[in-house]
Amino acid sequence: MFALVDCNCFYVSCERVFNPSLEGKPVVVLSNNDGCIVARSPEAKALGIPMGALYHKYKSVLQNAGAIALSSNYELYGDMSHRVYDVLFASVPEVEIYSIDECFLDLSGFAHLGTDKLIELCAKLREKVLKWTGIPTGIGIATTKVLSKVANRVAKKSVSGVAELLTDELRDRVLNNLEIEDIWGINRRLGVRLRSHGIATAAQLRDANEALIKQIMGIVGVRIKHELRGLSCLPLEAIAPPQKNMICSRSFGQPLTTLAQMHEAIAHHAAGAGAKLRHRKLRASILGVFLTTNRFKPNELQYSNSVTVSLPTATNSSQILIRYAKLCMTSIFREGFSYKKCGVSLNDLSSVDAVQLDLLSPAVDSLDERLMSVIDRLNRRYGSGTIRFASEGMRQEWRMRSDLRSPRYTSCWDELLMVKAN
Repeated sequence: MFALVDCNCFYVSCERVFNPSLEGKPVVVLSNNDGCIVARSPEAKALGIPMGALYHKYKSVLQNAGAIALSSNYELYGDMSHRVYDVLFASVPEVEIYSIDECFLDLSGFAHLGTDKLIELCAKLREKVLKWTGIPTGIGIATTKVLSKVANRVAKKSVSGVAELLTDELRDRVLNNLEIEDIWGINRRLGVRLRSHGIATAAQLRDANEALIKQIMGIVGVRIKHELRGLSCLPLEAIAPPQKNMICSRSFGQPLTTLAQMHEAIAHHAAGAGAKLRHRKLRASILGVFLTTNRFKPNELQYSNSVTVSLPTATNSSQILIRYAKLCMTSIFREGFSYKKCGVSLNDLSSVDAVQLDLLSPAVDSLDERLMSVIDRLNRRYGSGTIRFASEGMRQEWRMRSDLRSPRYTSCWDELLMVKAN
């Protein structure tokens, strides 16, 4: 027995928690560099604003409707996500975090309560999350993870915010009206292929020939088919599988043309990657660097390249990662281009407790480890970027634009909410 908890319009909901004046108004949240619309309130959806739309194309529509556009505030969203999950972890024995705003709950231990009690349990959980964090959620209950995703779609449209698909009658009615592309794990491309074989709804996929589904979608498609029938094939992953790779990258707020600028940007990404490795108690053995121009400006000269190197010893030291990242950047940088983006990729990740050395490898530097630990503690206590490497640059004019960002109410001392009483 599973339940899927999905935060409603999560980015917008986070903004409304600290700015109640946004309630009832059309609100959109923008992507990196304020380029695309990545979150919409119900009021913004009612204006016909599509997901992923370019902001500049709909800016006048939004302004005429009195809508509010906000830059992405990832620190706030990440912190609010942790708060929601803290409530869920304290309330249910087994939780699988699926994304920043979605997670699966294992309700097997509550199945004996019956349908009505399960709905009541989830309704109380939903109220608890709303009361403790201010974030509204929808909860879908079913016997499989795929069906719980479907049930969550129903929950989002219900007054109670909770829905179940535990009877054949309910499942048949919902699956008969669910488009094939709306099923978890099926994209447009697969939808086109399935439709060419007369499979247009979830119910038709559930009842389709298994050999045909395997031919079109492989074993994943067969699992989805069985899950739609109520046979659980996707167990809860309460412990996330070991991470094997990581990418740190951002588009620039303005085009970069010099090697010095690119060195600053790649050093910033490498330092951030090192901090993430240390937080997750991992080390990396392979480092990659890539850069690219803006492919959406075909009139400009285009160039992209990447390079990968094996590190002498698996590491999570920002100093070492910056050194190799800058060497890689130097090897692929070319003059005469306007660069839009660069990034660092880390591969062959391993636990800090399982680093393989050989006779010719340098030992792990204990002084470096202590330095990284001090930097991490200061940045956690006083805010990200309080201490950083000089190679990351001081002004960082290339950084991502976020002209419309709200304050980081929960993670930055200088931006805490001020309460005044007369």
